Amino acid sequence: MRLKIFILSCLVLTASLSVVAQSKLPFIPEHYVGVRGGAMASWVNFSPAVEHTLRYSFMAGAVYRMVSEKFFGFQLEANYVQRGWKESVDGDPYERLTGYLEIPFMTHITFGSKTYKGFVNLGPSISILLHENNVLSESAYAQRRMKTSNVIDYGIVGGVGFEVHTVAGVYQIDARYSFGLGDIFPSNATDIFRTSSNQNIIVSLGWLFQVK
Repeated sequence: MRLKIFILSCLVLTASLSVVAQSKLPFIPEHYVGVRGGAMASWVNFSPAVEHTLRYSFMAGAVYRMVSEKFFGFQLEANYVQRGWKESVDGDPYERLTGYLEIPFMTHITFGSKTYKGFVNLGPSISILLHENNVLSESAYAQRRMKTSNVIDYGIVGGVGFEVHTVAGVYQIDARYSFGLGDIFPSNATDIFRTSSNQNIIVSLGWLFQVK
């Protein structure tokens, strides 16, 4: 079911871009490239539930944006993100850290004046596991004993932001939520967890400049 949601979101995004490509409005497309970085809070949606807390970390990445209509375009990113969770049971602390290359492909909708703009980003994302910092043990808790088994993760990313266009570039701040649809552990009927999906909240700053 979750895979169907991801595929559907990809199809909706593709259809939206196709409609825009057929538009005859007299608008010259704008191309931007830049960087972004910020702080993130991550956790995992476990089922059966596991009592745990947020893990705070950072992210950094590169951005390409094309504004194909006055208030519409798309944004492609390549981000390094750190995910995981923290827990402590009976005074026994534990922390899981995983590093991913995240590639979101989002619809970009803007509103406001030429200088000050608000925006909404929404679309699918694919993540590739790069590394995992986890000390496996003989703990009684399954989530501490298991390695991340699925190298490819996928989900839906959505957020809002504000930006200022100046002669020195575009400065922006945005907040977004990444809803994981994949599972980091096996999720068959005979496995321990039915769900183990990454969830993230990110607040970031960005700097973009227009490519002529």
